[in-house]
Amino acid sequence: MNFQGLQLNKSLENSLNALDRENRMPHAFIISGGSQKSRGELCDCLSAWAVCSSEGEKPCGECKNCKNAFERVHSDIYYAKGSGKTQIYKAEELKEIVRDASIKPNQADRKVYVFEECDKRLPQIPNQGILLKTIEEPPQDILFILTCENSKTLLETIRSRAVTLNLGDGKKTSEQASELSEEILASMLKSSEFELLKATYKLSDRFASLETLECVESILADALCMQTGYEPKGAADIAEQLCGTLTKTQFLELIEITRSAQLKVNQNVSLELISTWLCSQYRKTVR
Repeated sequence: MNFQGLQLNKSLENSLNALDRENRMPHAFIISGGSQKSRGELCDCLSAWAVCSSEGEKPCGECKNCKNAFERVHSDIYYAKGSGKTQIYKAEELKEIVRDASIKPNQADRKVYVFEECDKRLPQIPNQGILLKTIEEPPQDILFILTCENSKTLLETIRSRAVTLNLGDGKKTSEQASELSEEILASMLKSSEFELLKATYKLSDRFASLETLECVESILADALCMQTGYEPKGAADIAEQLCGTLTKTQFLELIEITRSAQLKVNQNVSLELISTWLCSQYRKTVR
């Protein structure tokens, strides 16, 4: 996927690239965290991807559909308008969107419906319920994009049917994420599976989990570089221990497992299930 110069964290890029490459892009995205500007930029990028007419990497940014999408004038991309001083998305507009969703696109292969700043403009009851059935059972060739500062303001039933892209708070990797990532990797080298399970079960918050998994992937990549004779700057001590224990094939498999876990987090899979799956896959690889 072409991110058009967007500065996304690795976990988001990996997740979106995997979904695009495997033709598994969802019918609904929730973009949360970050600034309102960064949420809007990612929203425009995904909207352009949905209508892009290029045969190559999308969005190309050059075709008429892309240009209209980035200028927010494409006829198949509808931006919910809201009403009143607070720009609330009212029931009448949402019902009209539900009716319109069954009509085929005018110019592109998909229609896109964008709801911005939902935590302020889309009340849970009853307005989110109006959209729920359409998001649960969408017509073909539809993409919903909802942006918000905090995705927890959306109904759980909506969150469970969308892929959440968390832009975080723009800070550097937290000390907690660094420590947990090293604990997970160190536990891989221990004989007891319980130690690894105990470490992965600390992945209890979605954004913190993505941050930790991105850190795990980075350390694995550093250790793999060490095996080729390259010494990464600022590499964690655990990278050297892994380098002396694991093979290149194991490193590549562990990196792929970690990326798959990031994707599962973005897809709102239960963190408890992800922790168990991650422990099982890591153990199977390092044995």
